[in-house]
Amino acid sequence: MNFLKNEKKSLSIEITPLIDIVFLLVIFFVVTSKVGDSQFLELDLPETESFEYNLVKEGHEITIFETGIVLINNQSFNMNNYDQIEDAIINLDKTDNIVVLSAESFSYHTWVVTMMDSLQRNGFNEIQIRTIEK
Repeated sequence: MNFLKNEKKSLSIEITPLIDIVFLLVIFFVVTSKVGDSQFLELDLPETESFEYNLVKEGHEITIFETGIVLINNQSFNMNNYDQIEDAIINLDKTDNIVVLSAESFSYHTWVVTMMDSLQRNGFNEIQIRTIEK
């Protein structure tokens, strides 16, 4: 008569193939990844010596200087007094929907964006942006 044996067979996982697969994955990711400064795109942008523009229609002129002085149709304001600037924009003639926004090259970007936002909120849809070089 045969009796059942209660011997437990030991289960084992062979890790040799797992190690091979892990090394293959490491090699794959190292080869396909980019290292260093090659991730950035270098562009050579065109440069101009002078830029002249002609407007089809005359519009309002707003100039932002790097010192924070803003000229709105030859009236001087300071960027620290933004409420006065907002009032001056509200009082502009809206029949002329064109505004030329000129900014010196070292003026703050936030000033330009703030002026554009204020102009669009007050109904000026056509805003031409110019940069003033020193």
